[in-house]
Amino acid sequence: MPFLSVINTNMEYFNSKHFIGVILIILLLIAFWPTKKNQLEFIEERMKEVQEHQKVLTDKEKELEKLANEKDWEEVDKQTDK
Repeated sequence: MPFLSVINTNMEYFNSKHFIGVILIILLLIAFWPTKKNQLEFIEERMKEVQEHQKVLTDKEKELEKLANEKDWEEVDKQTDK
């Protein structure tokens, strides 16, 4: 009965520690895989943090930040003009 021998060999594989470990890892990955909702929530929280940070800035700090952004955009413009 070669058929039973094949079944027995496969059953030994399914009972092995490696197979159980692989299944556990797959289940954990599925359980903790970030969803679109989680990503959007993260982005929204980050936007709120940045807005709160900007409220705290003094006028001088706001001016310096504006100058830094302008400088960055000027560098981008120079690179795209090449």
